[in-house]
Amino acid sequence: DGQSPGSSGNLADQLKSYDGSGTARVQQIKASTTQVPLQEKISQARQQQDAALENSSAALYASRYRSVEPKLYRVGLGERFRCEDEVVAPANSKASRLFVSFEFPSDWLQLDRALGGIQYVDQRNGDKLYILKAKLPQGETLTTVNKKFFGDSIFDPNGTIVRSVGVGIDEYKVSSSTILNDGSLAAARRRLLVKFATVTGNGYRVERRGLVDAYEVDGFVYMLFTSSNAVKFDQKGRERETVEKIVDSFRLEKV
Repeated sequence: DGQSPGSSGNLADQLKSYDGSGTARVQQIKASTTQVPLQEKISQARQQQDAALENSSAALYASRYRSVEPKLYRVGLGERFRCEDEVVAPANSKASRLFVSFEFPSDWLQLDRALGGIQYVDQRNGDKLYILKAKLPQGETLTTVNKKFFGDSIFDPNGTIVRSVGVGIDEYKVSSSTILNDGSLAAARRRLLVKFATVTGNGYRVERRGLVDAYEVDGFVYMLFTSSNAVKFDQKGRERETVEKIVDSFRLEKV
C-alpha cells in the first residue's frame, strides 16, 4: 500500500497518536462543561443549608445584599483597603439591608463570594476574616448574653467557619469580653478575645487567637471574626496589630 510499517492507517489512529486517547479528550471536554454547573449546585446547596439554619445560634455568613456591589478604597499609605458593602437584615427587621465597612491588608484575597458571604484570606499564612451573624437566645441582648455564647456560635459544627476552614476545631474558650460604647448615640459593640486550636488532616495542632467585634440588630448579632497564630499574637507584633486594626475598623448600621 506504500505505507511504512510504523505509520497509522486511518484518521482515528492518527488522532490517538497525537492526543493520547480520543476517550480522554472527550472526558476533558465533559469536565470543562460541567465544572461551573457543579460549583453552582454546591453554592445553592450551601445557601439552602444556611437558610434552614437561619434561626439557629450557629454563626453563618451574613449574606450579602446581591444587588449592591462592594466598594474598595485604599486607605493609609495604600497598604490597606476599606471595604464598604451591604448585607441582608434579619427577616423581622424593618430595614431590608445593613451597611457594613471594615479595613484589611490590601494583599488579602476574597473567598466564597459565590456563596454570598464575606471572607478574606492572607494567602501567606491562612489568616482570615469573616462577617457572620447568629440569632441571640430568647430574652438575651448583645450586652447580657454570656460570653460563652459567642464561642459556641462561632465554632458550631453547622456554622460557616467549621464548614469552610477544612480543619477540625480541637477546643475553644472565650477568655475576655468588653462592651464598647463611646457615649454617643452609636450602637454598642462587644469585643471578645477567643483562644482556640485547630487540627489539620494529618493531626497537626495549631494554637490560635481570635478577635470578635459584634453588633446587635433585631435579635441577631452581626460579627467580624478574625484570627492569627497564637505565638505571633502573644508576641504583640505585626500579626496582632493586623487583627486589632481589622476589628477596630468594623462598622455596621441600618440602611
